[in-house]
Amino acid sequence: MLIYIAFIIGIAGVLCVSYGAWLLLPAAGFITLGCLCLLWSWMVTRAMSTTKGPGE
Repeated sequence: MLIYIAFIIGIAGVLCVSYGAWLLLPAAGFITLGCLCLLWSWMVTRAMSTTKGPGE
């Protein structure tokens, strides 16, 4: 349950940061959201590469 709550709060945080940047300059909102998505995928890929599956 805590994993789902953390995921939802993380998504809400990304959306709030992106929306705040968009209020300053519309292009900045898209750039910020893109950077946060790239950061998220990098962190997930790094976490998956350090996690060993069964039999490894």
